[in-house]
Amino acid sequence: MKKMKYLMWFLIVPLLAGMILTDCKKDDDDPPPPAAVDFTVLDARIVEAQDLHDAAVEGTAIGDYEVGSRLALQTAIDAATTIRNTAGVTQSQVDATIVNLQAAIDEFESKKITDVSPENLVAHWLFNGSAADVTGNGNDGTLEAGHVDYGGGPAPQPTADRFGNADFCYHFDQGCNVEVPYSTALNPQEITISLWIKMEEQPNNDYIISMNRWNGYKLNIQEADFLFFTVKAVFEGGDVYYDRDSNPFSVEPDVWLHVVVTFKDGAMNFYANGELVKDWNNTPGVPIAVDNIPLSIGSDLPTSLYEGSGYFKGDIDDIRFYNIALTGTQVTTLYTFEKDNTVVE
Repeated sequence: MKKMKYLMWFLIVPLLAGMILTDCKKDDDDPPPPAAVDFTVLDARIVEAQDLHDAAVEGTAIGDYEVGSRLALQTAIDAATTIRNTAGVTQSQVDATIVNLQAAIDEFESKKITDVSPENLVAHWLFNGSAADVTGNGNDGTLEAGHVDYGGGPAPQPTADRFGNADFCYHFDQGCNVEVPYSTALNPQEITISLWIKMEEQPNNDYIISMNRWNGYKLNIQEADFLFFTVKAVFEGGDVYYDRDSNPFSVEPDVWLHVVVTFKDGAMNFYANGELVKDWNNTPGVPIAVDNIPLSIGSDLPTSLYEGSGYFKGDIDDIRFYNIALTGTQVTTLYTFEKDNTVVE
């Protein structure tokens, strides 16, 4: 009997030891508690997106966002907020949410309206330190000194714009000009020219912008400081000349003015500071095709083609050239935006 007891203990002791060892091994193999999730970036992105959404205005004006774009952004914000408030989310889920929300922000920003009828904007010369066309259409200009018969003035000089930004505008005098190589895109069947001018004086038939003068089209200032837009057009198989003015509106010297002129078959309109000041409805036809003459800004012709008809004296800035005739509403929208905002590329 005593021998049997010893045998039982001999069997039980190893079993108990094994159980103890097994319990110890189980404790050692328990996974560590989950790492803390960092919500810092997600929280900041949610606040950024919500502020952007709340400040945005939907509409059709420059600076507005396309209708429906705020809802799409809010949907993305709500989805990110749901992840933020869900217990047990992982860092990888949070990181993916940050990427998705940033994509929604980027998409929303792409819906911001940055121009009037951008699909019809052929050229846009900001004159912010260069004569480059910022549309990417390649209608870049070259700064040219004036012809000696005009006094041989230097090329257009950088100066402050209407907001006081240094070197964000060009000053013109003594026949200097910006020469833009000829392009059929600058010789369309409908035209809108929008720009800012500050005329110093008008003894020179102040040519603001011209493509072969009256043998193509030109915008200048003549007697009584009226704006004149001249177009040589083709009508019923023949050539006709339209030389129309803004009378009774006249340009005031040494004051910044937003000028827009539009032309299409049968209609020519003049706008000043966003308001229609003169409309003509007796200009049928389309502009004639100009024979490869460069566009000149600030004089009647580029310096190399000098014929001595006139030049602008003063400042010119922010020129837009469209291949359609903008509507009155579009012109007002453009003026309203540009009068309060420095336009940058």
